[in-house]
Amino acid sequence: DLDRLGDHLHARHEQAIQRHGMVGKADVLDHVFRWETDFEFAWSEGWKKSQAARHGQERNIVVRIPGRRRDEAVVMADHYDTAYMEDVYEKERGGDGLRAAAQGADDDASGTAALLLAAEVLLPLSRAGKLERDVWLVHLTGEEFPSDCMGARALASALVEQSLVLTGPAGDVDASKVRITGAVILDMVAHNNLRDKDTFLLCPGEGAASARLALRANVANVRWNHEVTHANLRESRDGKGRATRMEDGREIPPLFEHLPVYGKVATEWEPRSVLYNTDGQIFSDVGIPVVLFMENYDINRTGYHDTHDTMKNIDLDYAAALTAIAIETVTQAATAREPDPRSAQGAL
Repeated sequence: DLDRLGDHLHARHEQAIQRHGMVGKADVLDHVFRWETDFEFAWSEGWKKSQAARHGQERNIVVRIPGRRRDEAVVMADHYDTAYMEDVYEKERGGDGLRAAAQGADDDASGTAALLLAAEVLLPLSRAGKLERDVWLVHLTGEEFPSDCMGARALASALVEQSLVLTGPAGDVDASKVRITGAVILDMVAHNNLRDKDTFLLCPGEGAASARLALRANVANVRWNHEVTHANLRESRDGKGRATRMEDGREIPPLFEHLPVYGKVATEWEPRSVLYNTDGQIFSDVGIPVVLFMENYDINRTGYHDTHDTMKNIDLDYAAALTAIAIETVTQAATAREPDPRSAQGAL
């Protein structure tokens, strides 16, 4: 279903570009590549299909929102694949070995929704000439097993090798000389863990530039919490309380108050950092400044890589807060006049 989902994301972004009067300026492109592996996955129809394709069939989807400098870009990324449902696959959890995909409402449709919302903020800023550098909204493919951050590896490799080519309706676009000044990765931002409620993780990659990007995120968090205090006094929000969980996505919940949330910075050497288990690690490994946004992660909870990763486990007030903070972080990084000189990919 990834091809169909990719086409759907293309259509959504193209509609947003048209709606904001950015046709011919912003664009939606594909980063097409081959799934390279050290071992054969003969049981995987997707792997076999990829190997048979002459030029590769895997794709990251890249929405380019232009700034004044087209040779620099800030990346905001999710992953649009989902995991296998462990309770359907693993026999010790009652499964029968079927590799069936989870719905992935949290992991990582929550990140995908954030990117769709980011476009609504960033396209008008671009049209008004307020972005200093490009923003790339990147829907990465193949984060989950067995592909193991496939999309992030392919994109990071092409950036470092200065060989990145993006494909669109009008043909190929050479993006090989673009310098990525920072990457904000969203992976699971919609489940508010009761163990430590209303908190989330900010996990920077290696180096001072990643730490500064995490500082931007922390400042955005402080600004959000300051603003919601006043926003919740408005008649439309006052007294509305917390968001109601919905059983599925068919109905919109009643309006709720904006939620103050509290980011915890977990550096890469701390045990609580979860960067290693995400696409964010790939960017860090090649020297691209990166910070990961993630909920207060609990690998053992119901709703993680199983049949329960649906809307019934989504906290929309929490997800809205993390999304707003992430968009503010990207906006600040994209509008800053002087990027950190060490923010290129490892100064390569």
